[in-house]
Amino acid sequence: MLIEKIFQRDDKSFFLFYRLYLSGILYFCSILSYKIRNITSELKDDYILASIIIAVVFFILSFFYSNEKKYVRGPVQWLKIEFLLLIQTFSFVILLTVMIKITDIYSRIWLFTNIGLAFIFFIISKVLFDLIYARLISSNAIQRNILLIGDAEGCKNIIQKFPKKISNSVIKCLIAIDQLDKKDLNFYGIPSFSLKENFGQILNHHSIGQVWIISSSKTQSYIENLIERFLNFSVDCRLIQPESKFKFIEGLDSEAGFDFYNVSFSPFFGTSFLIKTILDKLFSLLALILMSPIILIFSILILIEDGFPIFFRQKRTGWDGKSFNIFKLRSIKNMKNSNEALQVKAGDSRLLKVGKIIRRLSIDELPQFYNVLRGDMAIVGPRPHMTDHTKYYSNDIKNFMQRHKCLPGITGWAQVNGSRGPTDKEGAMEKRFQHDLYYIKNWNLMLDVYILIKTMFVVLFQKVD
Repeated sequence: MLIEKIFQRDDKSFFLFYRLYLSGILYFCSILSYKIRNITSELKDDYILASIIIAVVFFILSFFYSNEKKYVRGPVQWLKIEFLLLIQTFSFVILLTVMIKITDIYSRIWLFTNIGLAFIFFIISKVLFDLIYARLISSNAIQRNILLIGDAEGCKNIIQKFPKKISNSVIKCLIAIDQLDKKDLNFYGIPSFSLKENFGQILNHHSIGQVWIISSSKTQSYIENLIERFLNFSVDCRLIQPESKFKFIEGLDSEAGFDFYNVSFSPFFGTSFLIKTILDKLFSLLALILMSPIILIFSILILIEDGFPIFFRQKRTGWDGKSFNIFKLRSIKNMKNSNEALQVKAGDSRLLKVGKIIRRLSIDELPQFYNVLRGDMAIVGPRPHMTDHTKYYSNDIKNFMQRHKCLPGITGWAQVNGSRGPTDKEGAMEKRFQHDLYYIKNWNLMLDVYILIKTMFVVLFQKVD
């Protein structure tokens, strides 16, 4: 799921891997060129430095082409970008050697062999990455599952522009507003539904990640109501070719000749989300290693006081409203027929003696680093609620499911702003919900760092009610 989320809006992360790979190829070609010319001699430091500079210059120059959003397969795209980057890189390096008067250090044969090898290996790399990209699409690894809503002609145009064989935006099902009475269950080869269907069941059954609503004269009167309905789900909602009076402040994207207005769109995608995911995994692995003595000590104390089980496992709501099993150190007594949905409060009689310490210092949360490694959670994000609570609050609070447009976290913006513990007080969940929405709409890596730092002070000095 995480790979699909990284690519849910564009292919910039794929381009990053591609550029890094090509930079490594340039370094390899530089070293190989020297060895071809000097098979028996030891590699000189000057040539190692030059090889590194060539690779770094290429990678830096590639960012001038970072506006590309869609990876296009085929040799034409390579001739337009990679070949131009290659020429620019070597031109810059040659100019640099002339300026600092060190041209006599490097062999011309090495230079031209380097360029020739790079050209050949770049072609091979392009073919390789085309195959990898095709494989990612065919295996649904980066597939965006779409529910399309619009008039019949508009739906037909979109389907033709996004063929399954070459696009990672796959129309899984649709609702043709002006074809509702025909009850065509296989409209243009794609399952068709009516507006009276249960949207929740459609989204879950077809694993829908995005909803595309086509704006036209035939759909204009439906758009406001459709947007209102889909805001009750965690799915991303986009408006295509808007011709309405509504003005949307979210980003405008273009793809396959269509303009997309992002009415409700998760910011957790692309390179930033990839970096967040990698850092989360590394941080969690380190935390589990460093905290394992603490987990072991309190596991023994739980075992002495109340026996097995040591860990508490419970269904929680995750990204896109999908459930997962959360892991915590058990802090309450092992009682039969206990109500797991009943939140623990300060002074709760169900608490173990060691459980009071565990909860005060948030030690019970430490096993959740394992959830992060599994991909169920992130270090920072909205706290995951019990599935029963999600059902209750989604009916009680308008657009509550919008808080599930990212991975839930061990800590979050709500928690560092005082919204910790039970939510039984009036307005407590509404307040937490607003904090969660703020985090999702304003997310960036620096905000995560700030929340992590503030969490340490909250855990150590703030009293939980």
